[in-house]
Amino acid sequence: MSRMTSEEIEIRIWAFIVVILSTMLFVIALGVLWAVAYEEQNMELAPIDGIFLEILKAVAYMSIGTLGGIAGRKIGKAEAEEEKK
Repeated sequence: MSRMTSEEIEIRIWAFIVVILSTMLFVIALGVLWAVAYEEQNMELAPIDGIFLEILKAVAYMSIGTLGGIAGRKIGKAEAEEEKK
């Protein structure tokens, strides 16, 4: 078995991060959809529920931004390498 290069290690680390962030975003979306569709709700949102939803929104936005940053970084790096050729 040959040793992995530093580029292969970096690719695996980024792939792991993308999978974890995507899974977290998917679970948040499913949780919110479940709460809206299947849980009985009052007409008014409780203050603690409102705060909890704000936190979930912030985490979801952070995840989307991070995934976009990773994609942009990889695209920029690929274009820079292409220009060197």
